[in-house]
Amino acid sequence: MFGRRCLLLCASGMLVCSLVLLGADAPKPKVQETKPKVAPEVPEVHLHGRVVCLPEAMHELFGTDVPSKHEHLYGFKATDETFYTLLRTKWSEGLFVDKRLREKELILIGKVLPKTQIFDLSAMRSVKNGVVFDLYYYCDICAIKTLAPGPCMCCQGPVELKESRIDSHGTSAE
Repeated sequence: MFGRRCLLLCASGMLVCSLVLLGADAPKPKVQETKPKVAPEVPEVHLHGRVVCLPEAMHELFGTDVPSKHEHLYGFKATDETFYTLLRTKWSEGLFVDKRLREKELILIGKVLPKTQIFDLSAMRSVKNGVVFDLYYYCDICAIKTLAPGPCMCCQGPVELKESRIDSHGTSAE
C-alpha cells in the first residue's frame, strides 16, 4: 500500500512539473491595455491685466488672514476682475523673478487649463498708453530673443529686457 501511494505521489509530482515546464493550462495574467492620455485641445486666450500677489489680493478683497511676512504667490488679475494662478514654467519665469515685469500692464497669451483657473503662458506683451509692445529678453551678442530671463542660452552672457512696438500686422517693429 505504501509503495502505491509513493508511486502515485511521484507520478502526480512529475505531471505537475511537466505542466509547469510546458506552461500547459497555466493561467496567463491579463494585460490591461491603457490608452495614453491625450491632452484636450485648449484654445489660446489673451488676458489683459497685472501680476498680483494672490494672498495680498485675497486679503484686500475678502479679509483672508495673511501673515505680514509671507512668501509671494504671484498670479494675474485680469481687467474683468478674474484671478488666475500663473503656472511657473520657463516661459513665465520672468514674471516671478523680474520685478520690472510685475510693475507693467500686461497682455498674457496662453491657455487656461481645463477645469482650473491656472494659466499656462506662451507669450507676453506690455501696454503703455494704449500702445502694445512685444516683451522679451534679448542677447545683443547672439541676437537671440527669449521669454526666459537669465544668461543667454548660447554665449551665457547677460540678456536684456526689451520692449518693441507691435505694428498694425501684429509683428514686432524690431
